Amino acid sequence: MTDTLEADTRQIAFEQFARNFARALLTTPVGWLVVLAMAWGLAPRASLWAWFGAALACWVLCMAQSQWSRRQGFDVARHRLSAWASAFLDGIGWGMVPLFLMGHDPTLDARLAAVLCGVVAVTLGIYITAPEALRLQVAGTWIGIVLSSLLGAGPDGAIVLGLAVMHVLALFFLPGITARVVDGIRLQQANARLAEQLRLHLLTVEEEAATDPLTGVLNRRALDRLLAREIERCEAQGGMVSVLALDLDHFKAVNDTYGHAVGDEALRAFARRVRGPLRQSDHLARLGGEEFIVLLPGAPVSNALEIAERLRASVAEAPLVDVPRVAVTVSIGVAAFRPGDRGTDLLARADTAAYAAKRSGRDRVVLAEG
Repeated sequence: MTDTLEADTRQIAFEQFARNFARALLTTPVGWLVVLAMAWGLAPRASLWAWFGAALACWVLCMAQSQWSRRQGFDVARHRLSAWASAFLDGIGWGMVPLFLMGHDPTLDARLAAVLCGVVAVTLGIYITAPEALRLQVAGTWIGIVLSSLLGAGPDGAIVLGLAVMHVLALFFLPGITARVVDGIRLQQANARLAEQLRLHLLTVEEEAATDPLTGVLNRRALDRLLAREIERCEAQGGMVSVLALDLDHFKAVNDTYGHAVGDEALRAFARRVRGPLRQSDHLARLGGEEFIVLLPGAPVSNALEIAERLRASVAEAPLVDVPRVAVTVSIGVAAFRPGDRGTDLLARADTAAYAAKRSGRDRVVLAEG
């Protein structure tokens, strides 16, 4: 679990960097316009257009990588190295400023140095979850600064020193900030996992509280809740709800003859047999022992009688357990909602009808009186 948490944290940290970097690339041309406005008339036109072409080429490659990574979901395992290469290339693009545009005018050099310092300040927010990428970006920038100094056409020593101090401070302080941000991401992920585990646990507890442990169908508490909701709906909106009370015939003899283990297996098989033909909106519940209830939302009494007869025939046509052979029948009472009914009223009428079915010979369906 810890490995998964760390992997998720790395993915989120990388995705945050990649998205920020992609947004920053969209604003890069604004920085170019600032540089062009500053250098226009102070730097040779040839140098100006050479810088612009080099910066544009770097930007196009960075944009291509960023869009490719975005289309594939910023996956850290697949795109980390290419994203780092883009950061280095972005640094080279800004390193073209001292290489092509500095050394022509002292005032222009100071202004462009201020622009480069501003780039560092802006990129700190972009690289806050990826300090390695910032180191590569700075390295790319210094290629241009070093080359301009070696060629003797770059900024003077004071400007180079100022840029060095700015970059060193950024590289020194960013890892500590990154560690705190990543710890925050890790904590957020851990809390999210804990919340999901708690949610699943609560769902399990809720399901267990509403489920009969032997057969896996609803228990009496869940049935009462569903029945009350259906009756409330009928009273508010009209419509119907019917219930079937199912009582297995002579089931005590099964337990006495084969034991409770076989009896329990027969009850589970009975629940599966009854559940099969029902609609998804219908509900099967076990009251206890061999007594079950089927709740039929929206079913008028005629439909309820048809469903009850199909269930009776399905139980009677084949044994519930093959070895040992356990064949039983079921008596079913049918009752439909009447205005003013409570849940207990409806269940009582269905139960009375089921006992009437037993008294009249069992293995039959009886409709509640009224």
